[in-house]
Amino acid sequence: MNEETKELNELEFEQPPEEEIERIEVPSAKRRVYADQGDPEIESLYGKYKRGKLIIQPDFQRHFVWDVAKSSRLIESALLDIPLPVIYLSEERDGKEHVIDGQQRLTAFFSFIDEQFPDGRDFKLSGLKVFTELNRKSFKEIKDEMQDKIRYCKIRTITFRRESEGDLKFEIFERLNTGAVSLNDQELRNCIYRGPYNKLLKELSKDTDFMYLLGIKKPDKRMKDVELVLRFAAFYHFTYLNYKPPMRKFLNNDMEEYQHIPEAKATELKNAFKNSVTIMKSLLDIHAFKRFYKGNEKNPNGYWEPKKFNASLYDILIYSFAREDKNTVYQNLDSIREALIHLMTNDHEFIDSIELSTSSIQAVTKRCDRWRLTLRDIIGIAQKEPRCFSLELKQQLYDQDPTCSICDQKVQNIDDAAIDHIKQYWTGGKTIPENARLTHRYCNWARPRKD
Repeated sequence: MNEETKELNELEFEQPPEEEIERIEVPSAKRRVYADQGDPEIESLYGKYKRGKLIIQPDFQRHFVWDVAKSSRLIESALLDIPLPVIYLSEERDGKEHVIDGQQRLTAFFSFIDEQFPDGRDFKLSGLKVFTELNRKSFKEIKDEMQDKIRYCKIRTITFRRESEGDLKFEIFERLNTGAVSLNDQELRNCIYRGPYNKLLKELSKDTDFMYLLGIKKPDKRMKDVELVLRFAAFYHFTYLNYKPPMRKFLNNDMEEYQHIPEAKATELKNAFKNSVTIMKSLLDIHAFKRFYKGNEKNPNGYWEPKKFNASLYDILIYSFAREDKNTVYQNLDSIREALIHLMTNDHEFIDSIELSTSSIQAVTKRCDRWRLTLRDIIGIAQKEPRCFSLELKQQLYDQDPTCSICDQKVQNIDDAAIDHIKQYWTGGKTIPENARLTHRYCNWARPRKD
């Protein structure tokens, strides 16, 4: 794996601060959470767990991380009648309850009763400081009255009922997220919006071409790859014309709307996603979703961003090819690539829209409109006179002499090369080899427009 294809969790996402601090506003009429409180016995919770009605390790949660000593101390606390922290549960549409906060505690209790941890290790008490005589003993090896003390230990639970407002539940779950490593937005969605759509997003994130474009060899531990699939799906379903900030709510709404997606819609989304991913691999390969920068006066050589993944570029590119015919796109790959690099280096409004205030309506609309019109000009209605030279001609000129015709310095790579009209296009200059010269992108952009 080269420097530009590091694992996703090592990449820096090129996002401005407001995407990290945006908050969901819940209308006053919906600012209500429906919750039940109770003090069930461990035996009751254990019975629900065994019947599949209580999910203590939904896949949004981190795996069981307590060691035997910490688990044993919890059991000792129950024997000492020490009050235990509240367990938070969420009731889902199917009637099952999922553990939001308290996974480690419940897993410790249930593992002791089962006499083994989730990974298969035997669970015998260890490190007890009061009931030292119980060290190295399993559940069945302790006295019946102590077994009953554990089974009938009561623990306070708060259950958020299914009718609670989804956006507000999201905010509450985030505040309950008190682990050493806080769950991110997608990990929370993975809990709140469980169902076939959630499974579909995770399935699509494992597409081999998609993983290649992201530069990962295995699923991202923090579900960043799954959230990227969701970003594609949200724009595919609602289009950018119906986007309203914040981005977090836009994505939440999509997961809620399609939580129980019909099979036909799932198949449609799969095909659209694969179509986009296949095209992007042919178009940009490992440079997909990264910026290209033109040079400057001191150093005219441009370059591809080596690490930072630009989510705004990702949104417009992955969405724009979802419904396009691959054959038509492949016939115009060179022109599309050139046009995109031109936008990233010469169009200041487009550049601002992918770097500044990127989640605002104005920025989303600006970059999507710019790219949509650019793409339409290339693969839409045929033009009488082409504006762009072909990549084939640029390669020929570069191979013949990679010197910039304006600054007389060497152009370091083909992507940083531009073909300039000697007689400018808007003055009647033809897009033909005789009217072409090789330049740096920066030099072509900075040259005086007098001839």
